Amino acid sequence: MPLDLFVLATALLQQYGLLGLFLVLFFSASLLPFPSEPFLILGLKIWSAETIFVVTVVASTLAALINYAVGLKGVHTFLVKRDPKGEHKAEKLFEKWGWPVLLASPWLPFVGDLLPLVAGTLNMDWRKFLVVIIIGRAIKTVAVLWFGQALFGFTGL
Repeated sequence: MPLDLFVLATALLQQYGLLGLFLVLFFSASLLPFPSEPFLILGLKIWSAETIFVVTVVASTLAALINYAVGLKGVHTFLVKRDPKGEHKAEKLFEKWGWPVLLASPWLPFVGDLLPLVAGTLNMDWRKFLVVIIIGRAIKTVAVLWFGQALFGFTGL
């Protein structure tokens, strides 16, 4: 399944350019299990880091807001595949660390994508949620793009 998602993501990127990148990043930041980092780094060969930064932060923030809304309105209200074990892990992280765990959510595979859902479930103020999510997503995006540029500089690709 993950390989199929990777193939689909690559096709979206090739076929639709920045819109394809937006879709890949949006779905990656939702509850689909595939990493977006290779697409960000690959994108550096096509678009400027600034363009990728904006597309990434907007797409991943929108996905997080939707996950937040799902949590706020109730997971059972929406037709989503649930991961009760992952939801429980995310809830424990949120209970232990509070809202700052959202800063780390982009870095936590699988569980991190569930944290916005938990924030909604726990009725976190949406304005605070939005600010924290944007900061967290921006930090990760800058780090990945910096790594990508360093990698291309080091390898000469």
